Amino acid sequence: MWSVASVLLHLLNEISGLDKTAKLDLYNHLEALAEVLLEAYSGAVTAKNECGEEHKGLLNEYWERRDTLLESLYQRVKEFEDTHKDSIEGAGEQNEEAIMKATSHLLSIAKRHGCYKVMWTICCDVNDSELLRNIMHESLEPNGGFSYYVFKKLHESRQFSQLLRLGEEFPEELSIFLREHPDLLWLHDLFLHQFSSASETLHALALTQNMQSTSVAEEEGEQVYMKMKLKLTDRKNLLYLSKIAAFAAGKDSSTQVKVGRIEADLKILKLQAEVMKRLPSIEDTQLVEDQLLHPEDLIKLCLEGEDRELSLWAFDVFAWTSSSFRRIHRKLLEDCWKKAVSQDDWSKFHDSYRVEGWSDQEILQNLKNTILFQASSRCYGPRSETFEEGFDQVLSLRQENMETSIMGDMGSSVETILMQHKDFPVAGKLMLMAIMLGSEQDGDIRIEERSSPME
Repeated sequence: MWSVASVLLHLLNEISGLDKTAKLDLYNHLEALAEVLLEAYSGAVTAKNECGEEHKGLLNEYWERRDTLLESLYQRVKEFEDTHKDSIEGAGEQNEEAIMKATSHLLSIAKRHGCYKVMWTICCDVNDSELLRNIMHESLEPNGGFSYYVFKKLHESRQFSQLLRLGEEFPEELSIFLREHPDLLWLHDLFLHQFSSASETLHALALTQNMQSTSVAEEEGEQVYMKMKLKLTDRKNLLYLSKIAAFAAGKDSSTQVKVGRIEADLKILKLQAEVMKRLPSIEDTQLVEDQLLHPEDLIKLCLEGEDRELSLWAFDVFAWTSSSFRRIHRKLLEDCWKKAVSQDDWSKFHDSYRVEGWSDQEILQNLKNTILFQASSRCYGPRSETFEEGFDQVLSLRQENMETSIMGDMGSSVETILMQHKDFPVAGKLMLMAIMLGSEQDGDIRIEERSSPME
């Protein structure tokens, strides 16, 4: 049957001398043969499947020949339509009726055999959105069926408004499809009043590296790869939207945790922008605007800089990440303390203290200006802000205060790190005084409380 169908296809495609009646007869014969052939293929695939036999090769052959036959038949229908557009009024109406009948019958065959391309093309050509939605309802399948194909075509052609409007009738199907497209999923979630899900999607999207998606140029039908570039300002806006959606979902304990995480990520983004401005080594301004740095990389950048405040910002990044991050990157945290203690000349500090005979108040005032004091206040002070567990669960301040879980590790306290500094034999007492006083007193040195461009 396929050999006969191939001959008829060749006749329709190649022979131009036939009159319209002969062509229409040839078309009708090919359509009838195609219907029988496809039914035979469908039955054979079903039988093999029920018997548990291998049928992948037969199934692929069925799909390939289905597409070839039905696409060719529809192309002939369109040619008939173009040929008879200029017919006289009475004959034109008869031709139009015949064409509509042929299209309708071809569409029914395409629906039975899942030829989505022909189904989609017919709906687009007749410009009937109601017909499209009806077919989508009729062709619903566990894996999405025709609706998924429609979603894909609309997304590839960047018809996002039409795609989202279909979510009114196919909410679950569109939700499944948009899992691969989070830049649109949150809008659909908001329409469904699924604010918690929208908040999570927005939050994840804000922290996703710039990605590449595929679209189709409508005129040429060629795939075009488009990059979704998010600048830091775009990411901040997404986080603000995520925060609003989280509150819209309802105020409970889980909401406060989500909002706290969002606010922490906002602080890290703001801090990244400031760090980039402070580092003269960053020459690529596009990098400043576009690239989202991993917290580890941001901390390392802070340690590379000579600015004293960068040393403190490294601790802020640690505070705004998570307990697991602090545990995993404890060696990096130790490097931050080594950097902090090296920011002041402790030998000179000790000499001034001895020579000038500072009072307790003068010692406190001068220690407040050291990076050690300020870092201790940020990490261990009464007003320290950390997401989840505090720094003391990862790195104790004093050696005698170490928890059992971290005892035996000589690098597991700030004190043991200070003991490795070259000036510790001379100024060790002052160093320890700085971290102890910093942990007991409020600091007024946080970025949020200063007149900063970040605010």
